[in-house]
Amino acid sequence: MFDRNARFLFDQAAAAYDEARPGYPPELIDKLVELAALPEKARILEIGCGTGQITRSLAERGYEIVAVELGEHLARLAANNLEDFPNVQVIHSSFEEWAPTEFAFDVVVSAQAFHWIDPDIGYPKIRRLLADHGHLAVIYNLFPGSTEPVYQELDRIYQHHFPDGGETDAPRSLQERVQRTLRVIKSCGLFHEPIVWDHAWVEAYTTDRHIQLLESFSDHRSLDDSTREALYREVRVAINKHGGTIQRPLLATLFLAKAL
Repeated sequence: MFDRNARFLFDQAAAAYDEARPGYPPELIDKLVELAALPEKARILEIGCGTGQITRSLAERGYEIVAVELGEHLARLAANNLEDFPNVQVIHSSFEEWAPTEFAFDVVVSAQAFHWIDPDIGYPKIRRLLADHGHLAVIYNLFPGSTEPVYQELDRIYQHHFPDGGETDAPRSLQERVQRTLRVIKSCGLFHEPIVWDHAWVEAYTTDRHIQLLESFSDHRSLDDSTREALYREVRVAINKHGGTIQRPLLATLFLAKAL
């Protein structure tokens, strides 16, 4: 299980999160719009918007969006990043404590954040906020692992500095997260059987941006300073040795469940 207190660590690395976290491929946005049959003026609630990675892609299509973000610095960056979109409202609050004034959303979206929500509060609250035809859309950019030489070297580094997992444990964590999400959606009794759709894509990272990406991960933020500095130093050497750029394979995964 996740330590829910760790979700507060992201706000300490808001700038790194904004710079390094990948967006979402347009194919995923297209599939969400198609499968959820979103109307032209759809009303969207987003849980955990970060600094607006997926929010912008939805806002550009003209949807009305209420985005709730736990982190104060993340919410501020999101509001700045989305200031050109009057159709977006960013609210600084945990989803569990947020007192909504609007209801009947066409879709509730949570990208890369839903596992931090208390399911006993989250699922019933989402169902109350959805229109009768509405959908819950849970989205992840997951790292399925790679056999490229640079990743083999990174694996050896992680085994030394990060024996409890980290990047080396990502493929197993991916499957666990997929299965856990599916189990809870199916068992909560509030939604139809979820549709699962995924799309493989690749994001290129320079050495510096890759280190910023690691800085945005809660498990890396939880390391003691000396271990984290040693880890990053060796990661830098490994990526620079392989040309200074790393290709990070990703699996954008959408779980879409219609409200009962």
